Amino acid sequence: MRTISPQNTLWLSITGLLTVGIVLVSIYSLKNNYYDIFPYFYILPILLVAYVSPRYAVYFTVILGWIFLGLVYLYGPASIQLYASSMAFFYIFVSLGIILSAFSGQASQERKYREIFETSQAGFITFDLETRRIQTINRQGEEILGYAPGELASQDFAELWFDIQHEISFVKKLRLDEKITGMEIALRKKDRTVIWVHATAALTKEGLIVCSIMDITEGKRMKDELIESELRYRTLFDGASDAIILHDIDGKIYESNVIASRYLGYTKKELMNMTLFDLAVSPDRMFPSDQVKEFTARGHLLFESELKKKEGGTLPVEISSRLTEYFGMPAVMSTIRDTSERVNS
Repeated sequence: MRTISPQNTLWLSITGLLTVGIVLVSIYSLKNNYYDIFPYFYILPILLVAYVSPRYAVYFTVILGWIFLGLVYLYGPASIQLYASSMAFFYIFVSLGIILSAFSGQASQERKYREIFETSQAGFITFDLETRRIQTINRQGEEILGYAPGELASQDFAELWFDIQHEISFVKKLRLDEKITGMEIALRKKDRTVIWVHATAALTKEGLIVCSIMDITEGKRMKDELIESELRYRTLFDGASDAIILHDIDGKIYESNVIASRYLGYTKKELMNMTLFDLAVSPDRMFPSDQVKEFTARGHLLFESELKKKEGGTLPVEISSRLTEYFGMPAVMSTIRDTSERVNS
């Protein structure tokens, strides 16, 4: 059920009291043969209702018009001229109510959109497709770009871009598709520092581009650092001289490097579907139960074992296992060294 705000309740109460007052004035005027002024009083409550509640302004106007006609017939003299002028005022009231309701409803919608525009956490920019001139920008957009209120009005949108070729591609895509659902773009702030934003945009029928931007500079920096860290880790991981297998305490394999595949003949994908015990010639000697407690307490375990190769045969190895983490979960990193030369010598 729709609730009425305290402010609107106050205005509607004032309108009700005003209407009652106008009715009393109408009765007094009709009884004392004052016919020229009182009909104009009815315009005021019509204006108030159209402003406060445009949705119901037409209904209110029709009811108020019928009240006006009823008062004329009840308290006014039997005059054709009075009845004719009263009917004319009735139609004026209804027409006025319809027009005001339409304009007030449109104004109300514009106020709502303006509130959304100004209070949004995203920056909104509108600019002309042909001239690239900025038409409007909300407060959040100005803060993201480091400008004071009003500084960006009528400026060239292309001047905000770090790479002008990307701006040309951006506009070209809008001309073809009339919308961009999501794109990471680099812009320059007022102090010329570069920021990354996630942009969505749409082309209106009037030739305006409505663009929303969200600052993702910090998130992108962290993402890039994570990718760089992952690349460094992968380089070290795959560049190790020994086989490395990352697994949980039960032996389920998470990761393996290139040397592990070279030692045992299994692809990385095959190893990730296996456990360390599947590779062991003697699974019961792999992480013996009497050593697990010692391992979890010390965080390190060194032992010898023998692993099965994919194409047959076995590989004597020395396994050095350490407790670590994998995506926030407890894990074990086992470094496996080929000891076949040591055994054969």
